[in-house]
Amino acid sequence: MNIKKPMILGGLLLLLTACGPQTKTEGNAQQSAAPFAGGSYTATAPAYHDSLEVQLEVDDQKQMTALSVVSHQESEGIGTVAVDRLPEAILEGQSLEVEAISGATITSDAIVAAAADALTQAGLDPANFGYRPREVEELRLSPFDPATLAAKAPTTESLTVTDARGREVELELPISRFAVSTMDVMDFVIPLLGEEAFSMLSGSGQDGGRGIETYAQLYVPLVGDYLTHSPQISDHNAPFDLEMILAADPDVLIVNSAMGAHGHAMALEAQLQEAGIPMVLVDVPGDSIYHSSKDTVDLLGRIFQKEERARELNEFLDRQFALVLDKQLQEREDRPTVYYEKSGYSEIFGVTSGDDSGWGSIIALAGGDNIAQPLLAEAPAGPGKGGKNVTLDQEYILQADPEFIILSGSGGGWMDNIPGSEAAVPSFDIIHRKAWDQLSAVKEAQIYEISHPMNRSLTGFYALQKLAATFHPQEFQGVDVDANIDEFFQRFMLVDSDITSWYYRMPKDLTP
Repeated sequence: MNIKKPMILGGLLLLLTACGPQTKTEGNAQQSAAPFAGGSYTATAPAYHDSLEVQLEVDDQKQMTALSVVSHQESEGIGTVAVDRLPEAILEGQSLEVEAISGATITSDAIVAAAADALTQAGLDPANFGYRPREVEELRLSPFDPATLAAKAPTTESLTVTDARGREVELELPISRFAVSTMDVMDFVIPLLGEEAFSMLSGSGQDGGRGIETYAQLYVPLVGDYLTHSPQISDHNAPFDLEMILAADPDVLIVNSAMGAHGHAMALEAQLQEAGIPMVLVDVPGDSIYHSSKDTVDLLGRIFQKEERARELNEFLDRQFALVLDKQLQEREDRPTVYYEKSGYSEIFGVTSGDDSGWGSIIALAGGDNIAQPLLAEAPAGPGKGGKNVTLDQEYILQADPEFIILSGSGGGWMDNIPGSEAAVPSFDIIHRKAWDQLSAVKEAQIYEISHPMNRSLTGFYALQKLAATFHPQEFQGVDVDANIDEFFQRFMLVDSDITSWYYRMPKDLTP
């Protein structure tokens, strides 16, 4: 990865630590020298959310006969995938040397470390079961120091904007400080403000991918330790910390209304308004990644008084989207059939979406014939309309026999190719579902993993181009779409495009 500035460590501390069996055992004591004794043992290890506890049974022949996670707080559909699958893999191979579940590495490491500790309690050396403590970089965030907040400039004018939800919001300009619901909103601010975006940042909520830590790991060496004046103002999909927001005193709180944090932020609207902190809602991906991206850029350009830069960025986006939209691929009769699934694994059936939401809308614009759309179009209004939180019947997928399968959230990374991180490589184990080896997409290795957050990012144009070129390669002969994402990062971001593993095709040697 290339960073465009010299490395400055600031107050961010990276410590190399071993992810070994530094766990809590029954009786709260390590028993590394205990004589062997078969039986049942429990141990805990730090996981993504708090700690998890495992129970391991060992027989008199020193074989692991049962392993289960008996308590945990891991996220449904993410960490629970490791909870459900990893113990079986350990037992099957009688080994702790198992592949971590993509997207749930921290949970996977915790299960392995706790199992290693349970073996130690039994008087066995976990190294004989393939256990090797994994060295990881532990990120420690700098504490909030109000003295480092950006100084507030005198108000020179007022501005009333209409946000993405039609709310009229009055702002006092210029904006000296701002807070965001999650750090991915920064990807819309950085192109407008550059490094100054981090100087002005005065708070962020957490997301499911630990965006606060990830962005810090990438940007603190580049712009300095902005964490001292940007406290965490919420956990993932959790209520916002009103006292912390008031302490940081941003001039505006920018919230992506397409995300779960939206509801929690709105619960504080009255208190924030009373404190003189307006809230502005953006909506990405909205009904259209094209229009929502441009509308967000326009809105933020006005708020930060960077209208000219916003016009330059939107002109670039216009050209990029036009490469696909001008071809009107969604109107073609020869559109290939496509099945999309989020967070799907061999034993975990993820959700899909229709043509009017999320990845389904991008697939439609790219000229894919979404096999879910006929079912979702006929669905009654209410939860699930448009493809949200809808899981298709597996028999329906087998009968539809899609030509392409598009996955997201099943192993592809987001800002994963940065110092201290290991680039995610999808396992594509979804192909091991019953009878999936008969699907055309599996036989032809036409299965792709796309980095999930692209559908709510300015990089959505690249996702659209990659999918369109995949579905209709003859239409994009001579077009280097990868050069377009490189140009975007070179012109509008502070880092290069190699920070993320954007798009993977399943290797043909994985075909059953």
